[in-house]
Amino acid sequence: MTRFNGILILGGIWAALYAASFLVPYFTPPDDFGFTRGMNRVELFFKYQLAAGAVSVVVWWMGNALPRRWQRWLARMPALLAIGLVLLVAGAIVVANMSRPGPTDYVPDPDRPVAAPAMPVQPEAND
Repeated sequence: MTRFNGILILGGIWAALYAASFLVPYFTPPDDFGFTRGMNRVELFFKYQLAAGAVSVVVWWMGNALPRRWQRWLARMPALLAIGLVLLVAGAIVVANMSRPGPTDYVPDPDRPVAAPAMPVQPEAND
């Protein structure tokens, strides 16, 4: 088996793991309840992406010894997609944190009293 055939086999494994990172969580029912409902889906996505990233590093390493330039770049594509996904997630987190103010940054002044003034307790006539 040549190096290029090994890269093709590992590329197929990478493609299966990458596709599974989207398909398996989609068809997995969310478990738990409350705030953590559906966390198992996110966990599955990142587990499959981590496995696909590990395979992509091996494919990149094996592709460095290929003779043609297009073959080397083709071997780098899975790892570049993994790096792109990491940058996309990090960018989404940064944008989400910067786009809205914190809970204490902006509190509008009320234009009326928040609650009605307290009324003194009147003793009943029977007491």
